[in-house]
Amino acid sequence: MKKAARALTLMLAVLAASGGGAWAQSSIVGQIAGDTAASEKLNFGLKFGFDCGRLRGLGQGDRLGAFSFGLAARIKLGPRLFLTPELGLFSRKGATGIPFVTTGDPALDPIFADPAKSAVVLDYLEAPVRLMYRLGRFELGGGLFAGALTSAGERFRAEPGTGRELLHVRDAAASFKKANYGVLLEAAWIITMPRRGAGLIFHVRYQGGLADIARDPAGAGPVRTEGFQIALSFPFIR
Repeated sequence: MKKAARALTLMLAVLAASGGGAWAQSSIVGQIAGDTAASEKLNFGLKFGFDCGRLRGLGQGDRLGAFSFGLAARIKLGPRLFLTPELGLFSRKGATGIPFVTTGDPALDPIFADPAKSAVVLDYLEAPVRLMYRLGRFELGGGLFAGALTSAGERFRAEPGTGRELLHVRDAAASFKKANYGVLLEAAWIITMPRRGAGLIFHVRYQGGLADIARDPAGAGPVRTEGFQIALSFPFIR
C-alpha cells in the first residue's frame, strides 16, 4: 500500500507542477457556474469502457471481461502535448476458470466444481496518469497508474438442471494485497474535433501491473494484473 501511495503522490505532484497554470484559469466559482470550467488548456470528461484482463501467474485462468467507468481531465502542456489524469471509479480485474474452493457442504461441492463457471473478481479504485502526443486526429502516449483494492471475491456458478442458476461467492480479500501499480500504453482516435480542447475520443489501452498482488508467499510466483481496455470519453463540462 505504501508503494501505491508513493506512486499516487508522485503523479499528483507532476500534475500540480505541470498543470498549475491551466488550473488557475478555472476557478471553483467558474466550475460551479460552468462558464470557465472548460477551456483550451483544461477540460473534464466522462469515460466509459470495456476491460479484458487476466492475472499473470495465477495458473490456467482465462481472461475476465467487465465494464469500466471513470472521470478524466485533460491539461494542455503544449501545441501537441497533453497530460491526462483519471480517476477510475470502477475498474475490474480478475480471471475465469479458477480452481474450485469447497463450499463447506460435501453435497454441494460436486455441483460447483466446473471450472468453466468460476471466476476471481477484483474491483479497484484507480488513478492513471497519461502523457499524450497528438498527431492530427490520433494520439499516442503512456504513463503510470496506482490502484486500491475495494473488493475481492471468488464466484462459482452451477446449473443443477432445475432451471435456476446457483451462485456460491467466497470473500477473497484476505488473499490479495490492497495496493496495485504499473504502467500503461495508449493510442486514441479523436472522432469529433475538439471544442474548448475536448471532443469525443476513442481509446485503446494496454495496462500492465508491476506489483505482486497475492498475499500468499508460498505461491509459485508473483501474481500481476494485465489487460486491455477500449473506451469512449467525452466532455461533461463545456
